[in-house]
Amino acid sequence: MNRPLKLPEHSLLGASAASRWLKCPGSFRLSQSAPPGTTSVYAAAGTLAHSLIEGCLQPPISRMDHTSIGNAYTVDGHTIVVDEDMVDGVNVMVDYIDRVSPDYEFMAVEQTVFLDGYFKGRVAPPVKLFGRVDVALANARMCEIVDYKNGSGVIVDPTDNPQELYYAVGIVKRLQEKRPPIVPEKIKLTIVQPHARSVAKIRSATLDYIDLLLWVDDVLIPGVDACIAPDAPLVMGSWCRFCPVSSACPALVNEAVQMAKIEFDDGRVKVDDPAELSRLLDVATRARAWCDALDAYALEQLKRQVRVPNWSLVPTRPVRKWRDEGTTISTLADLGVHDIYRSDLKSPAQIEKLVRKQKSARAWDDQLAPLVESVSSGVKLQRDGSAPFEDYELC
Repeated sequence: MNRPLKLPEHSLLGASAASRWLKCPGSFRLSQSAPPGTTSVYAAAGTLAHSLIEGCLQPPISRMDHTSIGNAYTVDGHTIVVDEDMVDGVNVMVDYIDRVSPDYEFMAVEQTVFLDGYFKGRVAPPVKLFGRVDVALANARMCEIVDYKNGSGVIVDPTDNPQELYYAVGIVKRLQEKRPPIVPEKIKLTIVQPHARSVAKIRSATLDYIDLLLWVDDVLIPGVDACIAPDAPLVMGSWCRFCPVSSACPALVNEAVQMAKIEFDDGRVKVDDPAELSRLLDVATRARAWCDALDAYALEQLKRQVRVPNWSLVPTRPVRKWRDEGTTISTLADLGVHDIYRSDLKSPAQIEKLVRKQKSARAWDDQLAPLVESVSSGVKLQRDGSAPFEDYELC
């Protein structure tokens, strides 16, 4: 059964993108007019993991069991199937909250916080400032913000983390409105990233309450003011990777054009100079970010049946998989082929090598090859081979 998942609302000046718009104020204005980017399958998986965590943390707190493995959900156009890694990751978060929550008198799960109150007496932000906190815990001594990260590729540092500081600012405002109010002495920012490699799965950083208020005055308010300025600059950096409008960013387009104009064979570019090579790699990384965003946007347009001249969708390279593992295992047993498992049944390519080595090529061709099918994992862009390339002036 495929279950649709309702997506939470997002603010253009929200917490999840704070690390981007605080660094690149111009991205806010661009996001108001440019077509939005597509949601990756990794982001969709993260959204599902957050929803599952929310369910587990409803009183009484309960771990996610493995009977959920195989359940499928539709998240922003992607079909996400719950697997063992997702269950284990969710339980790392649930176990941590279950362990630390008894030390606190206040707990909120998936709580939406608003920061507009910090702008009273100032120019009102053009959009609502809000974000959705995974888990907030508080007592008179400590307020802890716990943020779950499902990915493994980008290690998230809790120290001076704009997203968590944004959440903390919103939660502190709510705590002050309680009766009696709660004014914590310390703020603890915790990242739970169960699939992270080579670092601790749970990492925390602590700051004083006064430092959080200074962040509001020194970073948050000036950052919002910069975003609404008529000449807000577009600033390129690592945050471009996650910008939803990077495909339409003039700064990234210009960077890609400049990269295309570089000639390496006339002596003008000294790639043998380590400092110059480092600079060029930075330029290439930013240019590649724009190219990747443009590809993703075009892919989504073609999926929606929008005609893009000279371009079409073709299946990605198919990968061989077993049609039915039970039949395959029985056939291998009849043949007397051994060492067929890793933690699960080995892939067709690995089994083919075993059968050809332990038995014969004919055994593979006659009995096992029919048990294999080639399945494409999706589609990709392909330029029409018959269409001539246009000549574009690089300027």
